[in-house]
Amino acid sequence: MNKLYVKLVKTNIKNGRQFYIPYILAGMLMVILFYSMRAIYYNDGLKHMPGSRDIQTIMNLGTYVIVIFSFIFIFYTNSFIMKRRKKDIGIYNILGMEKRHIARELFAETMLIAAVVIIGGLFTGVVFNKFFMMFLYKILNFETSIKFTVSWAAVCHALVIFVILYLMTIVYNVMQVRLSNPIGLLKGSSTGEKEPRTKIFMAIMGFVCIGTGYYFALTTENPVQALMLFFVAIVLVIIGTYCLFAAGSIAILKMLKNNKNYYYKKKHFIAVSGMIYRMKQNSVGLANICILSTMVLVMVSTTVSMYIGEEDILKTRFTSEIKVSAYSDKLADRTRLKELIEKTVKDNGRNITKEYSNLELLFAGYMEDGEFKLLDKKLDYTEMALITFITKEDYASTHGIDAGTLLEDEIALFGSPVYKGDEFNAFGQKLKVKKFEDFDSKSDEAAALSHTVKEYYYAVVSNESVLEKLNEAAKNSKKSTTINWNYNFSYQYNIYMDIDGTPDEKKSCEAAINNARQQYTSTLNSENKNAVFSGIMSEGRESSRESFYTLYGGFFFLGIFLGAIFLIITVIIIFYKQISEGYEDKERFLIMEKVGMSKKDIKTSIRSQIKMVFLFPIAVATIHVAAAFPMIKRLLLMLNMVNSALYGKCVIAAVLIFAVIYVIVFMLTSRTYYKIVGDENR
Repeated sequence: MNKLYVKLVKTNIKNGRQFYIPYILAGMLMVILFYSMRAIYYNDGLKHMPGSRDIQTIMNLGTYVIVIFSFIFIFYTNSFIMKRRKKDIGIYNILGMEKRHIARELFAETMLIAAVVIIGGLFTGVVFNKFFMMFLYKILNFETSIKFTVSWAAVCHALVIFVILYLMTIVYNVMQVRLSNPIGLLKGSSTGEKEPRTKIFMAIMGFVCIGTGYYFALTTENPVQALMLFFVAIVLVIIGTYCLFAAGSIAILKMLKNNKNYYYKKKHFIAVSGMIYRMKQNSVGLANICILSTMVLVMVSTTVSMYIGEEDILKTRFTSEIKVSAYSDKLADRTRLKELIEKTVKDNGRNITKEYSNLELLFAGYMEDGEFKLLDKKLDYTEMALITFITKEDYASTHGIDAGTLLEDEIALFGSPVYKGDEFNAFGQKLKVKKFEDFDSKSDEAAALSHTVKEYYYAVVSNESVLEKLNEAAKNSKKSTTINWNYNFSYQYNIYMDIDGTPDEKKSCEAAINNARQQYTSTLNSENKNAVFSGIMSEGRESSRESFYTLYGGFFFLGIFLGAIFLIITVIIIFYKQISEGYEDKERFLIMEKVGMSKKDIKTSIRSQIKMVFLFPIAVATIHVAAAFPMIKRLLLMLNMVNSALYGKCVIAAVLIFAVIYVIVFMLTSRTYYKIVGDENR
């Protein structure tokens, strides 16, 4: 009996190799990608690199995504193969094989495929893992040797995950056999779909879900809110897409059918009637293609734009090469701190090429009845308001813009949203508003900050005495509250510097400044009580470069991997869909030829139907990406990606490249379709 099972398995795989080979190869690729990401996660050499935690987090996230889509992909392709196998299984049943014997044959077949997929995938993954590590290190600008190693932890994880996956497919296949009768199995592969009814409610729900998702994407201004609503919008669009393809497409096709001028033409008649007849079955595959295409476009365009724009992101986050910030609840002596930083730079052999400083008074609160109030209740970022006061002199040195003449009771105010009042009330202090500049013309750093809270204002005052009055008013206002919030900032003295030297020399200087500012509080403050600062922080662009490049390079690596997975699954679904369409259309077109329809008309009908079916998903996916553009652009602001033009170019490039790949795949798989239908020259 065992030999019989082995012989049956070999015969089935050999006869159905056009179904099994793509299934096995794609499964192996899933194992390869899973092992590679898991091996990178456990790589000991990577743990000692800058930003290793970010890379491990990204790789860990990637493995979860691979597992989810591996389950979806394996079950989808397995269900297709089972449908093609039902006739063979029905014949076995009629010839005398009991269902338990058929179950054993299916078990042996699935285990053989699983063994080939898992062992072959792990072997290939181990062999090519060094290549993937080299690719990752290249992206992250890591210069170190890479040893060939085998991650046994990754091997064990892959074995557990994919063995469970294939055991689940065995259970599914056995249940399909046990719940079917021989006659039903014989007709299982050729059973068509009845013409579906127009499901008005589902069609309306589809348009409502997609419309709501689009509304969130187009109208949500705050990135924090966008992050919270992003996944809600994704779920709504996915649900809406399935409903649109399942019910909305049928409603549209029936509208075309009712249009006599359109429907009663040879090329339209066959295409429209054929798609209506099987749209219930087509809808799931088409929706899958559409959603996966959208994922490919979003994933690739987003990660590529962040990787290409790393330098812009770095300069947005760090407007100068070195920044030292000192905090105090009162005006303090800033001269000695500045002299200390300048001396430290000089002692390290560096020259200051650009320097400026400013004093800012920062407060976190909320707007109520036209008045800015300090936080006296618990609020999240989406409900907060931030305001920064700065003197006219410091604003000019920082931004190079003259605010004009200002009296002590006047402020030059701009912010987001635009303040429309003629008077600004803060902590009971009423100041006349003088507008002199649009908010969008400010620095990218401030623009990015403005999108993280509900309201953000930048106010220029005449001199430091006005800052003192405002600070005293804020202290009196704070006394009436019982909540101590870290968000209620005070004076912040900033020193900005650019220096000469190589990247390593700049990093050395930044480290020296960091050491100097750590010693400042315990030495200088004890000597001069008027120079007390509650805290001093320093940051350097070169010191942060590696961690930034690691983070965004990791996202790029993940985007390439997941983009490849989504693309492969999309290609496989298109391939199996073309085969499925071919077998279902073969008999139908033979009947059309017998009743007198010419081959030319049949060719035209086939082309019309295929184009309508397979170009629809990529068109809808492109619309989805266009609608998601504003929301993703705002999310990127949270990662300091303010170059929207670059992201837009990456989206356009991704759509064009994917469209080319999609058309090529469509043309190649169409040949298989034509062969099955019976005309290889079409």
